[in-house]
Amino acid sequence: MAKLGIIGVGRVGSQVLTDAQYLGHFSEIVVIDTNENLAQGEVLDHHHIQGLNHTHRTKIHVGGYQDLVDADVVIVSASAASTPDMKDRTLLTKANSVIVNDVFRQLSAVTKEAIVILISNPVDAMTYLAHQAGYPSDKVIGTGTILESARFRTLIADHYNVDPKDVEGFVLGEHGSHCVPIWSRVRIHGIELPEFEQLTGHAPIDRGAISTAIDEVAFDVFKKKGWTNSAISRAAVQLAQSILFDEHSIEPVSGLVQGAYGLVDGALSLLTLVDRNGVKQRLPIELSNEEQKQLEAAHNFIQTAIEQGEAAIQAQV
Repeated sequence: MAKLGIIGVGRVGSQVLTDAQYLGHFSEIVVIDTNENLAQGEVLDHHHIQGLNHTHRTKIHVGGYQDLVDADVVIVSASAASTPDMKDRTLLTKANSVIVNDVFRQLSAVTKEAIVILISNPVDAMTYLAHQAGYPSDKVIGTGTILESARFRTLIADHYNVDPKDVEGFVLGEHGSHCVPIWSRVRIHGIELPEFEQLTGHAPIDRGAISTAIDEVAFDVFKKKGWTNSAISRAAVQLAQSILFDEHSIEPVSGLVQGAYGLVDGALSLLTLVDRNGVKQRLPIELSNEEQKQLEAAHNFIQTAIEQGEAAIQAQV
């Protein structure tokens, strides 16, 4: 059995703890938060779950970074507070850069072996800064555009009235307003969209409207509910599972940019082969000219956030 660390148990981290306990793949879960009362409350609440039937018996406890020395996976959701009127995730850049830098410096002091799944926003910029803080780049995996990809497939499925799992599609670029839906690769169970529309009699899909909605629907949840946590938690825990079982999954996650698409430095969400050791290979598939331009714009946008984050960290020194 494996050991999991969760750093930050706000609304997202709390849901990660719930999902990870339910999954049952971890014999031990260490919870770390600067608010120790909150951490202790979450641990106690989840401990009580084990008195119910069909619940895995897991050792869940509050700990410190030294307890992660032998962790297999660490999920980081530590973040400054966000509000429903926050229009862009990059508004968290300055505060979260300082938080993420501190987290990864402390984590690097005890281990560089655990695979770290990073959720904190803006996640692409934070992924880059995590490496800058001393953690190996191939072992830091930002959740990137996994959520956008799920929303993309769901929006397409809603239009055609099919199961979202029958939609083959993904989003690259930035987790946010500069996400890049890869329409050139979309299929419905292997069928290209024009053929599917002809076969089923469905009206042509409005690609522009769907592309715009991918990021907007996230803020619809935020405005109505006050936060988002269910889908991102599931994405992170599912990624942890694929790592533990060495499934060699391909996901649109965030990692360092190292020349793909002619881009250098920074971080970006690209298709990535992930295994038990972290990032095995980035997969820069062929894109249309328009998709390439959008990806370059996303990279530039993320670079600006990285520069803001670096300045915020430097101001703390």
